[in-house]
Amino acid sequence: MKIYIKGHISPDLDSVASAYTYAEYLKKLNRYPNAEIIPIRVGEANNETVFIFKKFNIDLPKHIEDYKVEPTDKFILVDHNEESQRHETIKPEQILEIVDHHKLNAIFTAPVRIDIKPVGCTNTIVEELFYIYRLTPSIETKALMLSAILSDTVGLKSSTTTGYDSEVAHRLARDLNISIDELTFEIFKAKSDMTGLSIEDISRKDYKIFEFGKNKVFINQVETVEPEVLLARKEEFVKEIENIKNKEQVEQAYIVITDILKINSHIIYSTDAEKVIIEDAFMTEGSGNIADIGPKMSRKKDIAPAIEEAQQ
Repeated sequence: MKIYIKGHISPDLDSVASAYTYAEYLKKLNRYPNAEIIPIRVGEANNETVFIFKKFNIDLPKHIEDYKVEPTDKFILVDHNEESQRHETIKPEQILEIVDHHKLNAIFTAPVRIDIKPVGCTNTIVEELFYIYRLTPSIETKALMLSAILSDTVGLKSSTTTGYDSEVAHRLARDLNISIDELTFEIFKAKSDMTGLSIEDISRKDYKIFEFGKNKVFINQVETVEPEVLLARKEEFVKEIENIKNKEQVEQAYIVITDILKINSHIIYSTDAEKVIIEDAFMTEGSGNIADIGPKMSRKKDIAPAIEEAQQ
């Protein structure tokens, strides 16, 4: 039997890295002694992820479509749990475990091992598991865990950052003799690299589809150090939002442009109805299909819940 460990569609660094790091944890723990444990990704790795894996000389997990998945094979979900964020070929009965830091929104007909904690990064949970069971991560896994934590918590500045995220990050940095500030700067620079990306690519750079009541809502977040460059392309984004709605069959779609240096976000929307929702959600005023929502950095904690609450 093969057990594939996978993150969400449109994978970010934490999603891909946690597949790699949790696979190493399971192998060292020997939880499934008769299974082949394989970290994979679902979608193309973004520039930030490619940069980090290359920086630490680690091979990227292969794409799910590079494997022939058998009906008897199993899956472990990391950094997500919702059905809309899984690969379409994965059946609920194939899922063994979930390791995540988002709210639970999944229903299963059989027991599933679930480890969900309110921390800033899935890799914080993975590092804690190594620590609890007195297992020593490889240098590569430590580097990926640290990088993912700094990425997901925006250099430990996001509202999702907990004291334990900070503790783990500093412990890993000491072990690796790495400067948190220097690595964070490198991550920010890689996040902002839009080289070769079309407007469609940017609009799907890091998206998730949520089910808010009867509505399916697409939220893409782009973290950058040059927000003005992207906001100047507002009209292109508005057109692409309508394409996204048709293709993904969602009722609403938003593109969040987050300035990771000034700690501020703008949301681009395409309809008056979406404008009303954003204004209600963030107590702001939209103009010309853009709304400044202030120091909101986390889609998980600051943005998605507010949009969900504002649904009519």
